Amino acid sequence: MDFQSCLAFPVAVLLCYALQTSAAQHPASHNCTSSGQRISFSHSYKIALPASSQLKVEADPLQHEDNSGVQLDPGEAEENEEQNIIFRHNIHVHALKEGCETLPHIKGLFERMEKLEKEVAELRQVCSPQKCCGGSQGVSHCSGHGTFLDETCSCKCAEGWEGSDCSHPTCPSHCSGHGRCDGGKCICDEPHFGEDCSQQLCPENCSGNGICDTAKGVCQCHEEFIGEDCSEKRCPGDCRGNGFCDTGECYCHDGFFGLDCSQVLAPQNLELLNSTENSLAVSWDLAIDVDNYLINYYPVGYQMLAKEVHVPKEQLSYEIVGLHPGTTYNVTLRYVMEGIASEPKYLEASTVLSALNAIWVMEEMEHSLEVEWENPPTDVDYYKLKFRSLMEVDEKQVMVPKSNDPKSRHIMTGLKPGTEYEVTVIPVKDDTEGEPSSVSGRTGIDSPTNVATDRVTEDTATVSWNKVEAPIDRYMVTYASADGDTKEIEVGSENDVITLLDLKPGMEYVIHIWAEKGPQRSKKASTRAVTEIDSPTELLTDQVTEDAITVSWKKVQASIDRYRVSYTSANGDTEEREVEKDKNVTTLAGLKPGTEYVIYICAEKGEQKSKRASTEAVTEIDSPAHLVTDQVTEDTATISWDRVQALIDRYMVNYTSVDGDTEEMEVEKNETTMTLTGLKPGIEYAIFLWAEKGNQQSKKISTEAVTEVDSPKNLVTDRVTEDSATISWDSVQAPIDRYMVSYASADGDTKDIEVGKDRNITILTGLKPGMKFTIHLWAELGSKQSKRASTDMLTEIDPPKNLRVSDVTHSTGMVTWTPPAAQIDGYTLTYQGQDGTSKEVQLGASEQRFVLEGLEQGVRYTIFVMAYEGDRQSRKTDATFSTVGFLYPYPADCSQAQQNGNVSSGVYTIYLNGEGSRPMQVYCDMTTDGGGWTVFQRRSTGEVDFYKRWKNYVEGFGDPTGEFWLGLDKLHNLTSSSPIRYELRVDLRTASESVYAVYDFFQVASSRDRYKLLVGNYRGNAGDAMTYHNGWKFTTWDRDNDVALSNCALTHHGAWWYKNCHLANLNGKYGESKHSEGVNWEPWKGHEFSIPFTEMKIRPQSSSNEPILGRKKRSLPGKRKKIR
Repeated sequence: MDFQSCLAFPVAVLLCYALQTSAAQHPASHNCTSSGQRISFSHSYKIALPASSQLKVEADPLQHEDNSGVQLDPGEAEENEEQNIIFRHNIHVHALKEGCETLPHIKGLFERMEKLEKEVAELRQVCSPQKCCGGSQGVSHCSGHGTFLDETCSCKCAEGWEGSDCSHPTCPSHCSGHGRCDGGKCICDEPHFGEDCSQQLCPENCSGNGICDTAKGVCQCHEEFIGEDCSEKRCPGDCRGNGFCDTGECYCHDGFFGLDCSQVLAPQNLELLNSTENSLAVSWDLAIDVDNYLINYYPVGYQMLAKEVHVPKEQLSYEIVGLHPGTTYNVTLRYVMEGIASEPKYLEASTVLSALNAIWVMEEMEHSLEVEWENPPTDVDYYKLKFRSLMEVDEKQVMVPKSNDPKSRHIMTGLKPGTEYEVTVIPVKDDTEGEPSSVSGRTGIDSPTNVATDRVTEDTATVSWNKVEAPIDRYMVTYASADGDTKEIEVGSENDVITLLDLKPGMEYVIHIWAEKGPQRSKKASTRAVTEIDSPTELLTDQVTEDAITVSWKKVQASIDRYRVSYTSANGDTEEREVEKDKNVTTLAGLKPGTEYVIYICAEKGEQKSKRASTEAVTEIDSPAHLVTDQVTEDTATISWDRVQALIDRYMVNYTSVDGDTEEMEVEKNETTMTLTGLKPGIEYAIFLWAEKGNQQSKKISTEAVTEVDSPKNLVTDRVTEDSATISWDSVQAPIDRYMVSYASADGDTKDIEVGKDRNITILTGLKPGMKFTIHLWAELGSKQSKRASTDMLTEIDPPKNLRVSDVTHSTGMVTWTPPAAQIDGYTLTYQGQDGTSKEVQLGASEQRFVLEGLEQGVRYTIFVMAYEGDRQSRKTDATFSTVGFLYPYPADCSQAQQNGNVSSGVYTIYLNGEGSRPMQVYCDMTTDGGGWTVFQRRSTGEVDFYKRWKNYVEGFGDPTGEFWLGLDKLHNLTSSSPIRYELRVDLRTASESVYAVYDFFQVASSRDRYKLLVGNYRGNAGDAMTYHNGWKFTTWDRDNDVALSNCALTHHGAWWYKNCHLANLNGKYGESKHSEGVNWEPWKGHEFSIPFTEMKIRPQSSSNEPILGRKKRSLPGKRKKIR
């Protein structure tokens, strides 16, 4: 049995066993098991395969255990360089009840197990090494360098040899895994060396600064060097772990310094924050990564009393307490980092001295203060006394020795009066200041000086003085008359003068003055004054005539001897007389008429005279005469009169209307006439005239006048229509009976109407449209008429009438109207669709109809017609109508556009899938073979270059009315996005011939399919050239989708649904006769004739044999105008 047979046999046995075991597992008719007990059979068979068999057997990855815990090792297959096939089966049978052994299926199971064991035993006998090896493998002699082992069918090589036949010499230790063996000699990999490559070079041979351990390839550096290759110098103390080493030099971490980083940086900015009698507060800068801060302090000179305190690292200040007052201390601070204390930072500070117990003011004088205080319990050298005014910044300072008494005192001189001072006393010991103690004191107020009286009158006296230096609240003044009356008044602190009022004339007074600040008073200063005699008062003149004046006055209070009266005329004449002291009235006679007199009066006592009192008086003057009025108008009247004889300053005119309005004005003294203006029309006035000299008036004379009626003002027209107009005006001021209106048209018609006197508006009716009218307006009172007010106006143009729309089609309509009565220049016609867009047409005056064209089908339109003359316009006349609806509101192709009544070939708007939101401009052929064709390609002149890129053919190019290509994307949307099936027609023409080809199906696939072409059955007379291209994708020179070895678009100078390559090349080079490069249709003209005219078009298949009869447009009468 060969080896393959040996392998196949156990596999078949196992497969058969598995099938039989599976088949035997059917339900038993009896319960043959006892609970909790079972019988287990576990068999393992190992068949050893020689290594030379070239069969790889993987070790069993599973570990099987029977219930006895015996485990079969999957690694057995690798022992003794042999491979083993191991068959295992575990059969677990529950313990059988008595009598179950005879059941057929149990009995059959035992028989199959026995048979399997026999077959496996035979398998092991057949596949023994002796039989499998056969001794004929050519390795039994082992090349003379080993022994052949029958049980394994392999050689066991002598030392120094290897290989299946021991023919290859080995290298020592197999080069230790660090090299390759070549003829028994190791070729070592770097950095290994040695006979067996077991040794290793050190980096840089330890740089000469160490010994290389070749077993490991590691340098053992000398003491002063470190690094993988001993090239780095060792740093002092290895930087103590507080830094890093670089070429023998330490770079210390923050906070450390020194050659070996063993020192800690000293603290920074140790400062005294505060000092009290028994404490010192200090602060310092933050340090990074410190453990804590160490503070040491002791009194200067007493280091043995030093104390120490540790402060947490989060704290940057500390208050040292329990200290003695007035004592100097030495304070040091150290940082502690990793147990190392830094250099100290020193601070010398003193506690303050004990404060004074009390301080008070003993005496307050105008320019000095005396203070006293108790000496403190602690010893002091002297006191520093500072004092300053609370109103000033500058401070004075004196040194006061300590008194041997329990109290010390000091007098401060040269102070400002009435000023509050702050006095501060500071104890000093060894140049150290203690806590200050303060007290406030105020100096006394100084007295006013140089008190004097001046400007003494009959009832007043002015008192002045020099101000005090002290800040005060007020001055106080008292004055007492010789007869015992006393008064007191308060004067503001900013004043240094006062006038005493209501004094008795001719009386002596004693005056006292002093200053006050709160309850404080200065000493009094005094003076004396005597008042003058008072003057007569209330001097009056009355009973003035042309030659006499009576004068009266109020008697004086002082005791006098007489009164003296003097009077002087304007021309300088003066007279004087005495009046007894008990009288207060006298009459001056013999005066000149119309003359101004100045009258003086004074009281006398011995040689003393009072001030003079004075007054003025003017004797009366004569009145004007012969006052008359003339030249009276609506608002003016002229008056005249005879002059007066007396000397005067002016004339005065007063005029009053019957309704009570009064005006007064002045007229020059030399005038005898005057015009009164601003009078009310139609009103009676009373006019008065008199003469004046100063305040003197003559008697009044008077007359009367009546003003004319005024005319209406601001005559305006508004709300002017075609046959009416509203006029309005400002009412006249005069009382009237009525208004009269007269209006005349340009053609000579005149009408007069009367309007009530209380109205200022009226409507003129029955006017002619578009006509100019002149309007006159005036007021009447009895037989009197005012002046006329006038204005012109134009009536509005009347609108066209009887506006009608008739003969309406899907795109046209006839508009007619009746002309207006007014003379016009023309019409403006506007029509507007439902979307709000409008169009306007200008028409001549003689036209009465217009044809609307280019309307949209099935749309409601509003029409407005308006007449105009120059820049004037009539009202609009309007009408509405709707155009006839289309069969297809949004035609999906030219066939549906044709069914909507379009019979002319040209550019139309179609809508993809009949959706109004997807419009597209196409050229429609409405004549060929019944029409309804959508044209997508035309060649006719060669003006358009069709050798274009893929992008151009996808989007389309050219002019639909000339040469163009509609676009592959549009062709796909037309032929593939709706259920309509399209046919294709190709028209080809030369100068003398024309042919066509029709295909009953045409479709262009999507861009994903590279716009693949699908065409149906052919008919026509041009020959079938498109079937060859059926099912092929579109190709351009920059997108190759054909099956030819080269790009057909490049070689044939076009773009098409090339296969390999073409029978039709209608997008080829125009006019090119080179083979296959021109506009070709091979079945008709071959590959060397370029066809001058081509046109490709599509329409629905249903239209193929049933040509659509286009509807002719009805010709509408009426003149057509270009729409703007």
